[in-house]
Amino acid sequence: RENKDMFCKRQTEKDLHETPDVYVHWVCHRTTDYFGIGVEDFYGFRPKKVLQTELHVDLFKNVQPLPPHNLSVSSMTSGDFLLTWKTANGSQGLGNALDYEVTYKREWESWEEAASLVLSNTTHCTLSHEDFVPGSSYVARVRARPGQASSFSGQYSKWSMEVSWKTPEDGLQPRNLRCLFNGGDRLTCSWEVKKVITTSVLFGLFFRVTPASEEEECSPVHEKTLPHTPYVVQSCEILVSNSSSQSQYHVSVRAKTEDKLIEAYKNIQVLPPANVSVTATENQEYELRWKKHSLNYSFITQRYQVKFWENNQCEKVTYKVQES
Repeated sequence: RENKDMFCKRQTEKDLHETPDVYVHWVCHRTTDYFGIGVEDFYGFRPKKVLQTELHVDLFKNVQPLPPHNLSVSSMTSGDFLLTWKTANGSQGLGNALDYEVTYKREWESWEEAASLVLSNTTHCTLSHEDFVPGSSYVARVRARPGQASSFSGQYSKWSMEVSWKTPEDGLQPRNLRCLFNGGDRLTCSWEVKKVITTSVLFGLFFRVTPASEEEECSPVHEKTLPHTPYVVQSCEILVSNSSSQSQYHVSVRAKTEDKLIEAYKNIQVLPPANVSVTATENQEYELRWKKHSLNYSFITQRYQVKFWENNQCEKVTYKVQES
């Protein structure tokens, strides 16, 4: 078989009647005067440059395990949570050479905010109940990679299927108190309280710069609603001065006692009149009488409001005011 090169030219957009897509159009010309029956010509496209890549693969240095499976969670008598999983069937040949990363978060949080644990040579872990917010729904997942202490290396597997559970409630206590220092002049603290009590109970953040210093209250307190939960997040920023690597703030959140000055003489509610009676007079009028509630101070006058209506006509009420 004889191989011959043909001259090919790339078509430009001006030469095309239709809008070009992701393909490149080439036009090749060949001149011949022989068209014998049984003559077969084979045409192929060959770039001028060699287009290929090669890689020498060391199997033990390029391992990506299959994701773990059968991830489950159970409650322990201590109140902690036990996570267990199994190594994928196709990765069992790695034996005890796998490390695992476990991440967990509340359902509404993003995975970027999730807590993370790295474990070696085990397919279970215990999560302390102290690390969880009471009355919250959590979700966890796990992935595997070749252990750093093994003869294997590579990258993490894909994540396992997720498992979810809910932590028990813990009454009306404020929860999930956490503080973060920006490295400069602010310490931001946040906590969560049940939404139903925020209308009647005020919570404050109190702090001490040193154990011997006087306690101060942080102000103002900001509040935002958490999605899909009966809680709100409250937060406050503490201004920091003269910070050092030895600085340790003690912070606490507690219900505040709200004091309000109430002057008795401006907030009098008199007991209702007693022995109310109605008497018809000779001129076809009615006289309404009642017994006045006596106050200890005779100079305090009382104003009365009389309300009357026809039977079954409660919506048509007439008022009359009288003072004595």
